[in-house]
Amino acid sequence: MGKASLTVAACATLLWTGVAVATPSAQEQCDSARITAWAKYVSCVDAGVAKDAKGVSFDEFAAFAKCRHSYFKNWTAFQSKASVAGSTCRGNRLTDNGTTVTDNLTGLVWEKKTNDASVHDEGNVYTWSTGDNNEDGTAFTTFLTAGLNTPGFAGANGWRLPTLAELQTIVLDFPCTGAGDGPKCICGADPCIDATFGPTQSNLYWSATSYVPIPLDAWTVHFYGGYVYGLNFKTFIDFVRAVRGGL
Repeated sequence: MGKASLTVAACATLLWTGVAVATPSAQEQCDSARITAWAKYVSCVDAGVAKDAKGVSFDEFAAFAKCRHSYFKNWTAFQSKASVAGSTCRGNRLTDNGTTVTDNLTGLVWEKKTNDASVHDEGNVYTWSTGDNNEDGTAFTTFLTAGLNTPGFAGANGWRLPTLAELQTIVLDFPCTGAGDGPKCICGADPCIDATFGPTQSNLYWSATSYVPIPLDAWTVHFYGGYVYGLNFKTFIDFVRAVRGGL
């Protein structure tokens, strides 16, 4: 049977069974593209974390910067991708909701920081743990539970600390073609974050990701230059920014 006969037979079968193959909408294609890009990015970050866990010596700053830079380029690519025209993959990447910010690349909704002495004040610092490696420090009890989730901040109660991969996505994009912190691999802004997120300390922010070689430590991101640190005792006090949602 020739190709033409096979095509006719396939069409006849679809008509006979009443099956119709719908063309994915622009938003569906946008969602698919975002999920694919996110999976590749997380895999890149996880590869760096795995190297660190094995004791492999490598330039962490440069490695994570390259993961981010490659991931961020997807947003630029979406702007000229005809199949996602009219979807949330087009336009401004960040949407200012007033008290929160939606990242249309990651699907994450972030808490905006303030300078008003409230639970959202940029100067507030918290512990990750009380010392037993559990999520029982003030970042979880005072900030997330009592401060955000119990009152339902911004109409939601799913607020949490971001993972290491998530926290790095709000660092400003910059190319990295040399060694970490070198002239060809450095953030040109201080703090290294878009102003849409509100006031931000040029300092360490907690992630929810524990540091595998030393479980009493957790990964943090420094917004002075987008540095990533794993050796930070969970009983220390650092800054936090809550997040919810995601792909």
